[in-house]
Amino acid sequence: MHKTTSRRSFLQLSAAAALTLPWLPPANSQPVGPRRRYRAAIIGDTGHGDYGHGYDQVFNGLEEVQVVAVADPVTEGARKAAQRSGAARTYNDYREMLGREKPELVCIAMRQPARHLELARAAMACARGLFIEKPITETLPQADALCQAAEAAGVKVAVAHHRRYLGSFAQARALLHEGFFGAIREVQIHGKQDARAGGEDLIVLGTHDFDYLRWCFGDPQWCEATVMVKGRDATPADARPGREPMRVVGDTIHAQFGFPGGMAVRWSSVTTDDDWTTRSLRERWAFEMFGSRRLLAWQSGIEFRYRDTPFLLHPESGADWQPLPAAQASDLGNVQQIRDLIRAIETDTAPRCSGKDGAWAIEMLTAVYQSHFRRQRVDFPLADRRDPLA
Repeated sequence: MHKTTSRRSFLQLSAAAALTLPWLPPANSQPVGPRRRYRAAIIGDTGHGDYGHGYDQVFNGLEEVQVVAVADPVTEGARKAAQRSGAARTYNDYREMLGREKPELVCIAMRQPARHLELARAAMACARGLFIEKPITETLPQADALCQAAEAAGVKVAVAHHRRYLGSFAQARALLHEGFFGAIREVQIHGKQDARAGGEDLIVLGTHDFDYLRWCFGDPQWCEATVMVKGRDATPADARPGREPMRVVGDTIHAQFGFPGGMAVRWSSVTTDDDWTTRSLRERWAFEMFGSRRLLAWQSGIEFRYRDTPFLLHPESGADWQPLPAAQASDLGNVQQIRDLIRAIETDTAPRCSGKDGAWAIEMLTAVYQSHFRRQRVDFPLADRRDPLA
């Protein structure tokens, strides 16, 4: 079995890929001229949310980027991040850093999404492009406000939903679009379901699932969901801080989404009375896509596999799980995230995972809570875009 590319190892791979893997432009795009050098800065907070999964190093290995500074209210955190990133200077106050350095690229690397809007607005005063740790924000109103501010300022926003930048996920998507699996009728997604099962699993990892679904199948049409706390229906009063710095509700969630063509997606994250959510089993995070011709599956730690049958049980011995075949698409390599953002700036196009894409992941999360609290199906785009946990 092939070892999966974890989010941590992806940052290391991306730095190496920056030197070896060119970004392949979409068809009909205009060629970009000689590369200029961009001034870049990093905002983190080791006291309350560190630098995501190594996103203080997202600029490493890029000859077209000069990391001028890093800001962290914890002095030692700033010093260590500067060593890792090669930043020339450190600051405790990100406002001072932005005012003095005026970076053109800013990485908002801190993991507490409630502050992302505040930081993004400040960075838009000088930056041409923002790279933001996922989730883009904690709430849908914040995500809407961030996207509106970026559009008004003419600033490109890229969000760290890293599956869009990984060659294996792009290969699977290409095969889906080429019809290798036939028409996808149903998708089952299993959350990681560790100690963060339920609402925290939903926002920390579920937003990756939601973003990949949209990348593959387009915008969802509706959502129905149930959110539980210790076997009872959750209420907004059950909102609590998660283990990671974000607000969550529920220890068990079952959500269903409808996509174009009658396709249904079920997303689940369950807390149980046995050791399901406490034993060390990383590979619970997984999904299966049931096509009219073949089955596609992915599992953390195992990577992608397919079966040459539309059924889980099949009498033919040859219908075993196999590695994915090659796709016809040509741009299936790993895409360096910052180079993709620079391409978006220089061609005035959207990054591969744009701010609007990041906002859609939060909209799908918001629909889960809206559907549960209202005890009814909700349709997309959401008419009520208020925070259901407020």
